[in-house]
Amino acid sequence: MKQDEATYILILKYIEGKASEEETAEFLQWIDQSPENKILYFKIKDAAEVLSKNESQVSADPQVWASITEKYNREEKTDKKAIKFPKPWRYAAAIILLAGAALLYSRQYNPTTWITIQVAKNETMKKVLLPDHTQIWLKPGSSIHYPSNFEQVSRIIDLKGDGFFEVAKQLDSHGNRKAFTIKTAALSISVLGTSFNVQQHGEEEGVVVNTGVVRVESKNQVTTLHPGNRALFKNKQLIASTVNASLYKGWMTGNYEFNDTSIEEIRELLELTYNVTVKIDQPEQFKNIRLSGRVVAKTEQEFLELLKPMLSASIIKQQNTITIKPNRL
Repeated sequence: MKQDEATYILILKYIEGKASEEETAEFLQWIDQSPENKILYFKIKDAAEVLSKNESQVSADPQVWASITEKYNREEKTDKKAIKFPKPWRYAAAIILLAGAALLYSRQYNPTTWITIQVAKNETMKKVLLPDHTQIWLKPGSSIHYPSNFEQVSRIIDLKGDGFFEVAKQLDSHGNRKAFTIKTAALSISVLGTSFNVQQHGEEEGVVVNTGVVRVESKNQVTTLHPGNRALFKNKQLIASTVNASLYKGWMTGNYEFNDTSIEEIRELLELTYNVTVKIDQPEQFKNIRLSGRVVAKTEQEFLELLKPMLSASIIKQQNTITIKPNRL
């Protein structure tokens, strides 16, 4: 098998969630080797996502690769005046063309039923059990969308809003762990078996890991998170940091565990948890305040009332904006 063919198959296996742990390690090593590899990966990934959203998929099959190489070898021989792009770009373009053909075939001969679970804003949090035994806690105003046969193919779902995930480990027919992928407006989140929190606030999105390892991708950035890590997508940048993971799980459990928590962390927590904008009046007055301990609050109002004495501040909410102002002068 040629190196280009092997790379193509490796990329598609990773995208489809069918790569073994050894293949995943090989893929991560390959993508870190050069910027060109990252560009090629995202091109192929974009093509595969088009199919995923339209009830089809690109196959990690040597025959597909043979079709790609045959097509472009033939075009090179017959069209001498054609603009010649580097091979990886031609392969990515070919995959997009094959994706279109596969999509037409899929729509005619292989229809798929899609399932949508939605929680209205005026409802309470909903716990969802997927066919693979993955558990999801959806916040009001959130929804998930996935194919009815997702357990038989790639485990991929779309998420709008906020959710806490406990992903069940699942093996494929070869005994390798199957990846679980969540698509949001800006991110692709891939795991093998773990628990983590996904929150969205406007154009900002955050992923906080409680257990296991999570891979987060934006349009042109990739980062790997471990327990206690967070990836924040803000201003079109993906920023990784260390946080108190249990604190960001509070919206689901009602238990907020502070551990040397700063006013800036509280601001981000409130914005992501309650989808509001938080303004800090006289922020210099809070620079030495660190919160530690545990509070129990089932609602936003309860949480804000508990924060007032802890911060020695007044907290006022008007429409979608929360203002925190120190009591002291």
